[in-house]
Amino acid sequence: MTRPVLLSTLLLAGIAALGGGSDAWAQSHGGGRALAPGVKVEVAPAPGSGSAPAAGKVDETALRYYARIGDGERLEAEIARLRALDPTWEPPKDLFAPQPTTPGIDETPFWNLVSAGKVAEARAAIAEQRRKSPSWQPSDKLLQELDLAESAGRIRSASDTKRWQEVVDAAAANPEAVACNRLDNAWRLAEAYAELKQTDRAFDTYKTIVTSCPKAKERRDTIFKASRHLSPDRLRELTALGATANPATGEDYSTVRTAEAELETGRLLERLGNSKAGALSAADLSRVQGIVRDKQDADGAIALGWYFQKQKNFAEAQSWFSQANGWAPSDRAAEGLVLAYNGLGEKAQARAAAAPWKGKSNRVDQALKAVDPPRGPAGGGRGGPQGPSELDRALARQDYAACIAIIRASIAKSGPTAALLQQRGWCLLELKRPSEAEAAFAEAQVLAAREPAKGGASAGGASAGAAVPRTPSAGGLPQSATLAQENAYGQAIARLATGDVAGLTRDLPRANMTAAQKAEIRASLMATEANRALEDKRYNDVLRLLDARKQLEPEPRNLGILRGWALYNLMRYDEAYDQFKAIDDRLSTEESREGVTITWKTIYHDW
Repeated sequence: MTRPVLLSTLLLAGIAALGGGSDAWAQSHGGGRALAPGVKVEVAPAPGSGSAPAAGKVDETALRYYARIGDGERLEAEIARLRALDPTWEPPKDLFAPQPTTPGIDETPFWNLVSAGKVAEARAAIAEQRRKSPSWQPSDKLLQELDLAESAGRIRSASDTKRWQEVVDAAAANPEAVACNRLDNAWRLAEAYAELKQTDRAFDTYKTIVTSCPKAKERRDTIFKASRHLSPDRLRELTALGATANPATGEDYSTVRTAEAELETGRLLERLGNSKAGALSAADLSRVQGIVRDKQDADGAIALGWYFQKQKNFAEAQSWFSQANGWAPSDRAAEGLVLAYNGLGEKAQARAAAAPWKGKSNRVDQALKAVDPPRGPAGGGRGGPQGPSELDRALARQDYAACIAIIRASIAKSGPTAALLQQRGWCLLELKRPSEAEAAFAEAQVLAAREPAKGGASAGGASAGAAVPRTPSAGGLPQSATLAQENAYGQAIARLATGDVAGLTRDLPRANMTAAQKAEIRASLMATEANRALEDKRYNDVLRLLDARKQLEPEPRNLGILRGWALYNLMRYDEAYDQFKAIDDRLSTEESREGVTITWKTIYHDW
């Protein structure tokens, strides 16, 4: 059995740095108390030291209690702790046998309260029992567990409220509270050091965990935790230690290396989306391509497609968009395919890629404008047959600031049209200016009522809603929405962005929109209400709203995470774990890993 390691060495080093010398740590028999400037620390005796108890003298009270209630995780941790105190000690052979009743006070009710985290209630119950039986004394082990539970509670409370120095002080007061069998507390201690800008101590704390705690999953999760606070170089050093140091029988530490690879993938994908053309090295680009292929990650493939599209490497972009569409068909993949084929001059293939989404997805309809540009003066042209206008080219490259500038110049020159004002609304939405966008759609609506009917949303040459990254449900009407319907739809999206949920809910039934557009807005309203329900702790309402929304549209990743937390808070832990795990297997992020870790710990009582 691998011994659990206390983080006391780190705490002592940290306190010594505050001014305490080595002579401040003289210890009494059995692990006494030592003083440093303003801090009192309980120092655990080192395994095998002269202060270890004699064989057969360890306190087995907690051990037998955990065996009696069947708490395997805590039983294992207690066995490891006792062996650390006395390497010659072995668990009693009658550990699971019924124990004879002994005279005196039964401590089981007190242990039950401690196990349930009701420390104050346990203290009160013990005090009441001592009042009734003045000669009775609770066992040392029970009192020790109460002290540990209180220390752990102080660490969690201080951490939750970001009182970082109090986290360090609480851990220093009882180092056993941050042992491997209380891993969450150890993580909180490392986080406190990081937040206090004591990065070396944070690293040392993580290092102690990954070199001493035996379980591969504990080490893997520690790598993820540390990634928030350590540089990539130090994280690689930590991973190397976690994958090789003090291996325990039956543990597969390759998962520690996998954690590093997942984190590196996330960093590369983020750089992929934010970088200028060619900013990634050949080695990094090759690495992320291999990982995306191995995971069959459609989102990663789309990110690669856009990376190559920005470089005008249309063949490579087309390959990745096609791969994404094969793994998980979506209008996002189709949009990229249309533009990549168009860049290659293969207009027939571009139209074929758009066909399943034409009239149902604004983003695909917009991409088609680059393939078959509208004719006429809408983009500020001179009339008659001509190629893509300046506005069309700006929209095709997703340059929404240029879109606004071009429309402003066109209106100044030739006056406003409903189609131009509507396109201005979509570009303002892309620039996160929803109030201005709502006003643009409203003005477009007024003009549209005065203009002669043009027969469709593309009248006048400016696509209605083309650039908006939203997809109406696939059950849309056979023909495109009218200009008026697209204006109403744009206003609704702008109102969503400004938070006008109540007003939009009230007005939606009477709104002049297609059935598909109303379904999309209704789905967005349900998502907003589900988020509010989670904040209000109405977890059954969260699931009800998400289930209703799922009838309108497939559930996106962020709402899948929301569903997981609703299940978790309803104590449906196995379902919550399965939900988070399915999302994490598709693409591992900090959000999904946190859900997996917390539900796993709850299921297996590993707090």
